[in-house]
Amino acid sequence: MQETRVRWIMGLAGAVVIAALGAWIWLAWDREFFLAWKREAGSGPFFIALAIMPMFGFPTTPFFLMAGATFGVVVGLAGSALSLAVNLALCYWIARSGLRRVLEAWLARTRYELPEVTPGREFQFTLLVKMTPGIPTFIKNYLLGLSGVPFTIYFAVSFTVTLAYAAAFIVLGESMSTHDLGWGAWALAALALLGLALWWFRRRRHR
Repeated sequence: MQETRVRWIMGLAGAVVIAALGAWIWLAWDREFFLAWKREAGSGPFFIALAIMPMFGFPTTPFFLMAGATFGVVVGLAGSALSLAVNLALCYWIARSGLRRVLEAWLARTRYELPEVTPGREFQFTLLVKMTPGIPTFIKNYLLGLSGVPFTIYFAVSFTVTLAYAAAFIVLGESMSTHDLGWGAWALAALALLGLALWWFRRRRHR
């Protein structure tokens, strides 16, 4: 019961942060400020940060919103896809490297346990882990790496699931910066469909 309550609180807190960021983009967007920031910093530092910072637990959703709002859908999606690929590869490499024991010792002090993979069901297992709510994404990546799932399966499933989620927020971020209600509605509909798919997946798993 307590664990469920913690998950609900974390989810609510995340939703509040996302809503606040979205409201700021919509109501107080200073395009000139961001154009000046882009001229000075460029997209490189932003997407490098997106590739590295989530490895240490930083949430990715604000990054995706800002990528769409600042760089547009095309650059935002391409840069996020590249950052995501690098992030997934680094997480897997860390989990399979000499740092494995450090990760295992760290996990032993948390409420998360190292899962066991049934041979021949690596794809289903990876999809199950990625679709499980309440677990931070970076922990899922490390757990999958530690579990021994082949890199190709881990990467394909993780990349596809996360990029679909990212694309919706990138489109939403651009729509907020341009005040385009049409694309914003499509992005929200896509997020609702992803939430429905998650609900269906969880319901089917518990049967």
